[in-house]
Amino acid sequence: MAATAVRAAPPAGGTREAPATGPLAAPGIARLVGFVPLALFGALHWGALLTPKADGTLMLTVLVAAAAGALLLATGPSPRHRIRAGGAIAATIGLAIAGLLLAGVPLRLLVPDAWDELAAGVAQGMESLPAIAVPYRGADEWVRSALVLSGAAIVGLAALLAFWPRKRAARTPGFPLAAAVALGALYTIPIVERGPQSPYLGGAVFCLLLATFLWLERLRADQVGVAAACVIAVTVAGGLVAPRLDADEPWLDYEQIAENLQPEKAASFTWNHSYGPMTWPRDGRLVLRIRAASQSYWKTVNLDEFDGLRWVDSRSSRRVVDTEMLRSRRDWFQTIRVVDRGVRTREFIGAGHTLDILRGGPGAVSLAPGTFESAGRPLAPGSSYRARVYVPHPNDRQLRRAGTDYPGFALDYLDIRLPPRRSRTSAAAVRFKPFGTSGQPDLLFPNGFQPGNGDQAVDATPYARAYALAKSLRARADTPFEYTQAVLARVRDGASYSESPPPSPVPLVDFLFGSRLGYCQQFSGAAALLLRMGGVPARVATGFSPGRLDRKRREYIVRDDDAHSWIEVYFPRLGWVTMDPTPAASPARSQITDQAGPATSGRRPDFGLGQAGDRPTDPGDFGTAPAPTDGTSWVPLALLGALAAAGVLAAAAALTRRGRLPGGPLAPELAELQRALHRTGRTPAPATTLTVLERSLGGSEAALGYLRALRAQRYGGAGTGPTAPQRRALRRELAAGLGFGGRLRAWWALPPARGRRRAPYTG
Repeated sequence: MAATAVRAAPPAGGTREAPATGPLAAPGIARLVGFVPLALFGALHWGALLTPKADGTLMLTVLVAAAAGALLLATGPSPRHRIRAGGAIAATIGLAIAGLLLAGVPLRLLVPDAWDELAAGVAQGMESLPAIAVPYRGADEWVRSALVLSGAAIVGLAALLAFWPRKRAARTPGFPLAAAVALGALYTIPIVERGPQSPYLGGAVFCLLLATFLWLERLRADQVGVAAACVIAVTVAGGLVAPRLDADEPWLDYEQIAENLQPEKAASFTWNHSYGPMTWPRDGRLVLRIRAASQSYWKTVNLDEFDGLRWVDSRSSRRVVDTEMLRSRRDWFQTIRVVDRGVRTREFIGAGHTLDILRGGPGAVSLAPGTFESAGRPLAPGSSYRARVYVPHPNDRQLRRAGTDYPGFALDYLDIRLPPRRSRTSAAAVRFKPFGTSGQPDLLFPNGFQPGNGDQAVDATPYARAYALAKSLRARADTPFEYTQAVLARVRDGASYSESPPPSPVPLVDFLFGSRLGYCQQFSGAAALLLRMGGVPARVATGFSPGRLDRKRREYIVRDDDAHSWIEVYFPRLGWVTMDPTPAASPARSQITDQAGPATSGRRPDFGLGQAGDRPTDPGDFGTAPAPTDGTSWVPLALLGALAAAGVLAAAAALTRRGRLPGGPLAPELAELQRALHRTGRTPAPATTLTVLERSLGGSEAALGYLRALRAQRYGGAGTGPTAPQRRALRRELAAGLGFGGRLRAWWALPPARGRRRAPYTG
C-alpha cells in the first residue's frame, strides 16, 4: 500500500553542458558594487536637508556602511556560528556608534551613564522635525544631529538588510528588496520635503542605480550589454512619457496628506496687559529650551506705553537707541541659543536688551530698540536661533551710585497717557520730571508738550491718589534706587496673589488702594506706573521667567506656565535693569538666586521670580489653544513606514526561506504534505512512507482521509487529491496541543486553498 518516494533521475545523456560564461562577479561583491552608488545618491539628497549641507557627512556614513557590509560578507559564509554572529554584532554596533559620532553627538554621551541625556537630546531633535523648514538653517544642534542621524540610520539599516548573513544553504546573503526600500526612502523623503530640482533626470539616475543594485549580481558577463540597453531604454521611455502624464492635479497630493497628519501644537500669547481673571489652561507644556551663560528673564516685548488704563506695546519707531551699555563688563554680554519647542510668535525671544539675531536662523527685523520680529513666517516649534544680548546684573552699590544723569531718550519713559476727557482741548498725556529735578509734569497737547501745570491734569483723573503716593515716596528717597525700593515694597505691602482679581474700571488704582488682589500684571503694572510718576524711567516687560536649569544639557527649560510680566528700571550708564515686584510666595517655578533679602533689610527687595504662571494674555485674546504634545509629521511617518515595510519584506523573505524544503520536493503531489510537516517542525526522513505517517499522525478520520486520498492519487491515479475538509482536518491535527501560536503556524504550514485545485508546489 505504500512505497518510499524516489527522486527523479538525472536526464539522459549525462551532465548538463556548462554555460558559455560565468557570473559577472560573486553575488556578494556584485551587490556591494551596486549598493555604494545608490546609497551615495540618496545620501547627497538627504544631506541637502541642512544648510550648510551635510552631504559630506552622509557620504562618510555610506563608506562606513560599505565597510560593515564587507565585514558581513567576509564572516557570513563561515561554518562557525560564533564567527557569523560576531561579524553581525560588530557591524551593527559599529554602524550605530559611527552614525552617532558623524551626527555630531559628543563622545561623552556614548557612556552608559549619559544615555538618558543622549536619549533626551535625540528625542528633542526628532520631536522638532515636524515643524522645521528645510533646508534647516537653525541653531538647534539636536535638530541637525537628528536629521543626520536619521539619514545614517537608513543607510545603516539598508546595509544590514543587504548583507545580513543567511543560512549556509542560501546562495546569497541579505534581503536586497528590503534594502532597496530603505534606500528608496533615503532618496524620496528629501525629494518630497524640498521638491525635486530636476525631477525627471533625478528619477532616471535613481532608476538606473536601483536596477544595478537589484540585478547586477544575477547577470552573467555576456548579459551585461543587453541588460544595460534594456534598462536605459526603459528609463529613457519613462523620461519621455512622465512629463506628459504629469497632470495639473497631483495623483497623490502628499503635501496635503502631510498637513493633515501634522497637528497644531503651538500656543500663542497676547502680551498686552488686560488685568482680567486668568481662566485659560496652563498645562506645563515645554515651550522653550534656552542655552545661556547666566540665568535671566526671557523677554518677548516691552510694554512701554501706559494708555490711560493698561500697559501696551506701542511699537514706537521714534527711538533709535534706548539704552546705555557698560562696555567694561564683558560678562553682561552673552550669546544665547533659543530653541522653540511649543510657542508660535512673530517676536524673537531674547533677554535684557537684544543686540542682534545672529545669522543662521530665521530672518529678523528690528521691532523696536532691543526687540526683533520675524521677517517671514512666524516662529514655530522647531525654529531656533542665536541672539547677542546685553543683560546687566549690577549690585546695590552700583545702583546707588548710578545717579540721575539720564540720557535724552530715557525721558520718553516718563510719560503716561491720561484717560480720555470730553473736552477736545484737554491734555492727552503728561511727562513727569526726572528724579532729582523739581516742577510739575509737562502736558502733551496735539501741538506738542507744554511745560508745567501737569499736577492739575493728573489730579482730575482717577490716578490722583496714585500720584500723591508717588510724591510721598519720592520725598523720602535720596536716590532713584531708594525710591525704586520704596515703590516695590509699597506694591507688595498688604497685597495678595490672586489669579481672579475683581473687575474694576481702573484696575491699577483698585489694586493699589482697594482689593489688593492681583497677579503679575497688577504688580508689575502698578510698580511701573508709580516709578514714572516719581521721575524714574520704567517700563513693563513680558515674556517668560527663567524656568528650570537642566544641568546635564546646560539649558533652561521654559514651560507655558512660566509666562510672566515684570518691570525694567533705567539707571544711567548701566541701562535697563530687571526687577520683579510679584511676591516670591506666589506659585513660581524658580527664583533668581542672587537677589534675596526682605524689603525692609536695607538691601534690595526680593526681585527674584515671583509668579511664573502668569500669562500676560487676555483670556478672550488667547491664541491657539494647546494641543497634545505627541504630534506626528509625515517625515517620521514616512521614515517609520519605510522601515516597517523593509521589516515586513525581511520577515516575509525569512519565512519564505524557512518554509523551503531542504533539497526540494520529492514529488509534486507530495510537496504540500512535505512542506506542511517541515513548517511545523516535523520534517520527515527521506525513507518515511505514507503508511508510517498515517500511524504517527493518527487523529480524526478526515485527517487520515487526507493521507489516503494522497496515496490513491499517487499510486492509483484516482481522484484529484485531498479535499478541502480533509485539508482542514489535517491543519487541526498539526495545531493540536500547540495553543494559539500553533494554530497560526498550522495556517502558515497549510494555508487555505485558493480555487478548486492548488498548483503543484515547487519549493
